[in-house]
Amino acid sequence: MARRLLLWLTAATALIALVLAVYPSLDLAVSRLFWTPEAGFALSRQGWAQVVRKLSMWPTAILGIAALVSLIQHMFWPATRQFMRARAAMFLLATVIVAPLLVVNGGFKEHWERARPVQVTEFGGAWTFTPWWQFGVGGQCTTNCSFVSGEASGAAWLAAPALLAPPPWRIPALLAAGAYTAAVSALRIAFGGHFLSDVMLGALVTLLLIALVHYRIYRRPGHPDEQRAAAGLAALGSRLTGLIRRKA
Repeated sequence: MARRLLLWLTAATALIALVLAVYPSLDLAVSRLFWTPEAGFALSRQGWAQVVRKLSMWPTAILGIAALVSLIQHMFWPATRQFMRARAAMFLLATVIVAPLLVVNGGFKEHWERARPVQVTEFGGAWTFTPWWQFGVGGQCTTNCSFVSGEASGAAWLAAPALLAPPPWRIPALLAAGAYTAAVSALRIAFGGHFLSDVMLGALVTLLLIALVHYRIYRRPGHPDEQRAAAGLAALGSRLTGLIRRKA
């Protein structure tokens, strides 16, 4: 099941990336639905929409911080009552760091140099539109660029805690995470902040990384069970405590 999921996600990512590479006009066509020559991307100036955007990453931030707190508790206070299982804390923290933070925001967005919709000439800006696969024109965007969407990635990361839901609730939780990701992605397109390819590939790359980490922690042959994971974190915390005491 886990390997099949990885294969499906890889195939879906490759197929969607190919379609959006062959037909880059899809990016412009979708963004144009939310733009007019008179008002531009009008939704981006609506107060309620700005509030929704600011709040949209709170679930990801709260759950990521909770995983960090739980990991610290497992390491340094293993005898206390834990509010999150060891493997769950490892899985959530690893995925939120690797996908939205490192690969998406630290990797793609800082190096791909793609201009945002609101910045390109087709929508009243001064910069050149480029398809997702092409590095941006030098001298345009140099940091926090359009490809891929950090907020779509952060929303898609909610699939990670959804995977840990009890079996009767897992599918509904994953569907809710998918709907939330679609809503956040649509809002970013409507704001003129991202193209369709930015949000779709940002979400798919995140889901693929989540599936890889989930397989490694929960499904890979020889993966640590809950007891071994908790013991490993406690041992790591003990070594770090001893090192700190020796340095002091």
